[in-house]
Amino acid sequence: MSELTIVIDNWGHKELKEYLMSLKGILDVEIKNDEQLDIYLKYDSSLITSKIIKMEITLFLNITKIPSLLSFNKYPKFETSNYTITRDDLCCEYCYKGAIDDLFEIEGIEMAKGNFNEDYLFKKYENREKIIINIKYDPNLISTEEMKQIELKLNI
Repeated sequence: MSELTIVIDNWGHKELKEYLMSLKGILDVEIKNDEQLDIYLKYDSSLITSKIIKMEITLFLNITKIPSLLSFNKYPKFETSNYTITRDDLCCEYCYKGAIDDLFEIEGIEMAKGNFNEDYLFKKYENREKIIINIKYDPNLISTEEMKQIELKLNI
């Protein structure tokens, strides 16, 4: 049994749990709705993948064309390595969410979580904190040098 947590910048989710539970391979779904959707799932990875689950969620919420992913955790059952991306400034919230979305799609990246929040862009430039994204990845699939290249390609 595999696990997945996806945090999405979206508030509407009526019937999302029922929809996800109807998909073949989804065993359990928990949704917390504070300021964003915090979706935790247990699933059979031989029947459905994390990428398909994410696609099903974004299709259901009608946000396929809007970057909305704030963080994710694929709960790897193996030892991961850590990588941190630090930026002094951020272009916009869409760039941040797009970067997290891009990281989700890369095989071997198991977790990405940052300190970005909606208030960031409303602060004066000199009062903004550095943006930090913590990443856990499979060192058997991705090297540190490859992580550096991935970082350079991210649009943040």
